[in-house]
Amino acid sequence: MFRKLFEPISIGPVTLPNRIVMTAMHLNYTPEGQVTDRFINFYKARALGGAGLIIIGGAAIDDEACGMDNFLSIKDDSVIPGLTRFAKAIHDAGGKCAVQLYMAGAYSFSGMRGLPVLAPSEYVSAFSRQRTKAMTIEDIERVKNDFVQAALRGKEAGFDAVEVLASAGYLICQFLSPKTNKRDDEYGGPLENRMRFGREVIRLVRKEIGPDMALIVRVAGNDFVPGSHTNEEARVFARACQEEGADCINVTGGWHESRVPQITMDLPQAGFVYLAGGIKNNVDVPVVGCNRINDPVLAEEILEDGVADLVGVARGFIADPEFGKKAREGRTDEIRRCVACNQRCFDHVFLLQPVGCMVNPRAGREAETEIVPTGQPKRIMVVGAGPAGCEFAATAAQRGHKVTVFEKEHYLGGQVHWACEATHKPELMNIFRYYRAMFSKLGVEVRTGVEVKPELVAREKPDLVVTATGAAPFKPPIPEVEAPYVVQAWDVLKGTAKTGRKVVIVGGGSVGLETAIFLASKGTISPRQVYFLTLHEAEKPETVKDLITKGIKKVTVIEMASKMGQDVGPSTRWVLMKELQLRGVDLITGAKMHSISPGKITYTNAQGEEVALDADTVVLAMGARPENSLAQALQKNGMEVRIIGDAAKVGLIGHAIETGFNLARES
Repeated sequence: MFRKLFEPISIGPVTLPNRIVMTAMHLNYTPEGQVTDRFINFYKARALGGAGLIIIGGAAIDDEACGMDNFLSIKDDSVIPGLTRFAKAIHDAGGKCAVQLYMAGAYSFSGMRGLPVLAPSEYVSAFSRQRTKAMTIEDIERVKNDFVQAALRGKEAGFDAVEVLASAGYLICQFLSPKTNKRDDEYGGPLENRMRFGREVIRLVRKEIGPDMALIVRVAGNDFVPGSHTNEEARVFARACQEEGADCINVTGGWHESRVPQITMDLPQAGFVYLAGGIKNNVDVPVVGCNRINDPVLAEEILEDGVADLVGVARGFIADPEFGKKAREGRTDEIRRCVACNQRCFDHVFLLQPVGCMVNPRAGREAETEIVPTGQPKRIMVVGAGPAGCEFAATAAQRGHKVTVFEKEHYLGGQVHWACEATHKPELMNIFRYYRAMFSKLGVEVRTGVEVKPELVAREKPDLVVTATGAAPFKPPIPEVEAPYVVQAWDVLKGTAKTGRKVVIVGGGSVGLETAIFLASKGTISPRQVYFLTLHEAEKPETVKDLITKGIKKVTVIEMASKMGQDVGPSTRWVLMKELQLRGVDLITGAKMHSISPGKITYTNAQGEEVALDADTVVLAMGARPENSLAQALQKNGMEVRIIGDAAKVGLIGHAIETGFNLARES
């Protein structure tokens, strides 16, 4: 099934058993920069699970590289014992490992610690919001040496490779880009000069680590920043990297400050692999294609087509540590697929919390969450086949319990089933692809189209009832809520409620904002139409963009709080807000709903004034409440009942999965 994916490949002196690279990512598992047991346990599971090469980092090469203590460090010899312990653990698990050398430059937060924020030129960083110090020649020489010394520490610790970070807008990128490099010496001006710093770093690292250690360079395939580089310049730099001794080019997307989504589910799967293809055409060393590769079938296709020589799978391994092993054994449906939600990975990075995973409650907690067989098997009845119920059922069955899942609808998925397509998140249903596979493997019986009532529970006589009955939308205590021109956002997304041309949505949380996008897109053209019109140049590009973004409805969202989307994570909120703007949705904050009448809604603004808006339809997106009436009825009858997911407390999908998992481990 997978001819290329599990074919060995050599990167310089290192031969990898397969072509799956777990690329570097920050985890917040390394306080004070030191390797921890948690860090080792996390990566050891991935080495055992089939990662051909594991790259860790970024590892700060000096005091100015990062400015934060929770990043992995390689800046002095004190870290070598921990790194040595890590490399040995990976090798003992049959894996290969590399360490990424990190110097953020203008992206560093070193200014918060009274240290200079080094960059090619003086400016205020669009990412860190700090003013930079233009590097002197002495600074440049010192930082080059810091790269070399860091690489030598990696070699001493026993790593198979080092990776020089020259992507994402970090220091080497800042030297490369005419947007951030305004120097008038040998390191500025034409591209040849702007490449000089990066070339010298790679040349020196290559010389000092010698021929028996692999050298990888991580490059930006396109900066996606106006006035900066495209894939054309990236190809030139990649060739220069090869000339200076790089054994492999690892290609990612743009800079952190780019306004083009890099990692969210808005980016199609493998959406930036074409950048690797452009670079592969200009180099003779292996090239890694990256970004949103979460499916081994897709990975195989990329390799078979010759777009890249290896594939980068980062969050895919957070979601399932056995991504490679399951693919190799033909168990692809059993892979927990990353859905690019960012809720517990990148959002946690921004919040300075340890990285976890929405779909994998064990991520980062491998040692303390082992699933142990039960000594007292029970007959367990699970009511509700949403994320919480399905996770509980799968985990409880793994422990040896006899589990039956009851669901009143004719499908698995709960809210996810009807919300994913309407909100352009179809990959969320991969969560339930995994559960279906596990139910079949573990012997979990699933009865859909069955509404559970106390009488059914009495007939089944389970040892334990677990209710995962979800939530219901909140209805304000006003008579107008039953009027035909007032509908719930959930019903709009389900497709069971009709709306007029002028729509006002009450509630600016994630549900309200995604409903606004859903309605504002009515009357726009489909991706297939975009492809046709663009391919045949039937319309001007600006006309096509208007046809994509301008629908037939006028949509307004009113929110009582001072900020929209407060329940949306920091790594995805800006993408959501950008789309609302592109689609012409009006957003009004500080607005408290006052009254609803035919054709009109009135709200009180922040100044206490009443404001009226025309509205053919008012859509309520005012939150949800737990639906646990069955649990209450069973408890009154003396049954042992446990409540999980939204039925206990309304939250995000990750919370529902986690509550199901935790209860199953205890039951």
